[in-house]
Amino acid sequence: MVDKDQEAPRPDVLDKSSPCQVTYYIEEQAFKGTCIHFNERGMLVYCPQPAPLNTKVRLSLQFPGFKNIIDLQGEVVWTNIHGPADTLSPRGMGVKFYNVDRDMERLLADLAAQFDTQGSIFSCYYT
Repeated sequence: MVDKDQEAPRPDVLDKSSPCQVTYYIEEQAFKGTCIHFNERGMLVYCPQPAPLNTKVRLSLQFPGFKNIIDLQGEVVWTNIHGPADTLSPRGMGVKFYNVDRDMERLLADLAAQFDTQGSIFSCYYT
């Protein structure tokens, strides 16, 4: 997490061809996923073992070309545990962030702009 006394680090150049690597924790158990659809309010995590609705999760995000890991808290607001994994219903979960400070919101918005995810049709899964 970014220290409040320190300005949020800015990425120089993101490798948009690689997804964000996501580690999400349910209680103390860690799971892995990826993400290419996100904004400052939430994200769509592609993963083989999505959490059930309303589950509180801790997220660690590692963006390609970005040194710092971003730690966030969120709640699962959409999930596809058993359905098909296709473009209309991706296998994974939508996570809405909470308790995000303004510096982190700006950083996430900047990253989303570089990832070309602004106005994504997938934002309905996490906002």
